[in-house]
Amino acid sequence: MKIFLVLLITLVSLSARDLDFRQILTLKTVKNIACRYPNKKGETLEQTAMAICMAETNGGKVKWGDKQLLKKGIKNASYGVMQVRLQTARFVAKIYNLKDVKMMSDTKLITKMMNEIVFNAKIAVLYLVWLSDTSKSYFEAVSRYNGGRVNHAYFNKVQKYIKLLKKHDL
Repeated sequence: MKIFLVLLITLVSLSARDLDFRQILTLKTVKNIACRYPNKKGETLEQTAMAICMAETNGGKVKWGDKQLLKKGIKNASYGVMQVRLQTARFVAKIYNLKDVKMMSDTKLITKMMNEIVFNAKIAVLYLVWLSDTSKSYFEAVSRYNGGRVNHAYFNKVQKYIKLLKKHDL
């Protein structure tokens, strides 16, 4: 009980500065998921995953993305704290042979990505690991997460969030 109270006090003091309690819990969830899945070099990408979560949804404050793409159809939007597209989730399921994801209908998969932070983070982290393993550089991997091989603006945004997260020991 004492450990929980100390953790809670620490989280609340951090949230008063830049991040609220919900953001911190979301980011810690993303971090815990990312620590489970190393790339081929044995590196885990928890700082990058948390920074992407901040860049995509401000640490889980927004769950809908790509509203312009949503106008083209629900299958084109991005979902959840890590803004994963349906097509990306299907790709990850194929690459990592996630049988439960392969069996889901599009509606169920979208709903799960929208409502389950752990599930959304797992799909996103596995995708990030795959990008890390198949890209020529870290810059390219981060850029590709946002849909292009060269995306300086997005990369810089992720780097800015990595610095913020390190400042808060996240």
